[in-house]
Amino acid sequence: MLDEIEKIIKNPRESLSIEIKNWVDLDNSGHKAKIIKTLLALRNFNGGLMIFGFNNKTLEQETDAPENPEAVFHVDKIQSWVTKYSSDPFEVGFYFAEREGLLHPVLIVPSGVKNIVACKSDLIDDKTGDKLISAHDVFIRSLLSNNTPSTTKPTWKDWHSVTDVCFDNREADIGNFLRRHLSGSNIEEIISAIGTPNKKKDEVVDEFYNYSLSRYHYVIEEKKLELPEHGSWACAMVISGEIPAFRPNEAFLDMIYASNPQYTGWPVWLNSRGFKSHSHPYQYDKAWEAILVSLEREWGDHIDFFRFDPKGKFFIVRSLEDDIGGGNRQPKPLTKLDFGLAILRSAETIAVGISFAKAMGCNLEETSLFYKFGWSKLKGRELSSWANQGRYIATDRIAYQDEVQAIIEVPLDIPSSRIGEYVKRIVDPLFEVFNGYEISQTIVDDLTSRLLERRL
Repeated sequence: MLDEIEKIIKNPRESLSIEIKNWVDLDNSGHKAKIIKTLLALRNFNGGLMIFGFNNKTLEQETDAPENPEAVFHVDKIQSWVTKYSSDPFEVGFYFAEREGLLHPVLIVPSGVKNIVACKSDLIDDKTGDKLISAHDVFIRSLLSNNTPSTTKPTWKDWHSVTDVCFDNREADIGNFLRRHLSGSNIEEIISAIGTPNKKKDEVVDEFYNYSLSRYHYVIEEKKLELPEHGSWACAMVISGEIPAFRPNEAFLDMIYASNPQYTGWPVWLNSRGFKSHSHPYQYDKAWEAILVSLEREWGDHIDFFRFDPKGKFFIVRSLEDDIGGGNRQPKPLTKLDFGLAILRSAETIAVGISFAKAMGCNLEETSLFYKFGWSKLKGRELSSWANQGRYIATDRIAYQDEVQAIIEVPLDIPSSRIGEYVKRIVDPLFEVFNGYEISQTIVDDLTSRLLERRL
């Protein structure tokens, strides 16, 4: 989690789960009210980050920092506010990330909310006597009319999504209970028997996957990009159901970027508009595309290509971290595949896709999402845990197959506590080419929940 925060500080961005704030005076009642409102809103959103020291409009770093941010932004002061004003107190995490010699305070709001959090006391301005927050006020994270993330009070349209977060977390507790007491049952077979993917939709997502992958290779050739040899993973997502009408304009792109929960410091389908101009999204064939190739370590080593189609189709292809951008522990390219990274990237892609569909206003009960995942250049790799050496996996599990693909259908109304079940159905075919290896559902669920709760 801390590594992800460091990446965000280098490239700050606002979303529903991230609030960027100017430097504030914690002794100012108005500033205090804004912080309390945002913390309560992020809690109702199921967690997020509040980052100080950047212009909240331009996202540029502000240099008029207090002399000692660690003393000014003291954990006891912020925590006392949460205890006093939150109807259901929660622990706020603290981190100070450095950029260009300045420390930026980061408040970390945890996930796991099971009851809607409201303000339990009035907050009165010390100087004017005005009421800045009233008891019983509820705050949420929402998109303004211009698709800008904001902290606000909920309208009648918001309550459904607010309560869904609480029910999802409650259902996670029920799911854990059932897993403990039904551990001898073949739950995976029961889940698989519930429904069979629609063949026609399988063909649609397969066609979109192949078209988008061909676009990626065409763009690489067109731009004459010289890339190091590497493997990659890709995913196409197609929304099945009635999709509200959107056009491939900036408003659509703003909405998609703002609705990305950004579970990691380099999220899937990230907003590339903050990078160099050649990485900015552009229109092609009535959809948005973007290619981001960074091999000079300015932003870290990455190769990403995206497509955003307002008809409900999304695509991403990314270089494997086992080959590019894996940090100091990264193995020799084309030799390893870290099983944990494969699980985390699959879980993140499924979760972000769900967020996109919800932001587009798709009907929760009548919509499903078809995902096609694929991995390339696997032959000769060994299944590994190099990225997280605290998780052990036996050696000598070598792949003799170069590519693996898998398709799943995910209902839009699935609670976050069940995403791990679908992740396992995606990674099972991948891991099986490594001498028949099968990962346990418990490990997949643990990694998935850590990602969604931002505990990595």
